Amino acid sequence: MALRKKTLRTMSPVARKVARLIGEQESIARRLKNLLPEIQQLEMDSRALASVKQLNSEFYEKEVKNAGSKNLDDR
Repeated sequence: MALRKKTLRTMSPVARKVARLIGEQESIARRLKNLLPEIQQLEMDSRALASVKQLNSEFYEKEVKNAGSKNLDDR
């Protein structure tokens, strides 16, 4: 919770610094909380991309093996 200027002025310098740090920490926590949905979406996209890459590599490995065996049959 943000403190009013009037409240901050009545505090000692050390208490004022602590109050500002507390406010900054709350702001950071709020920003991180707002980033969570975006991070979750990025993780899901990353997993999907990794699985597609894996499927593609498996498919191409099979194609290369099949092409190699066809070339041997042609001889």
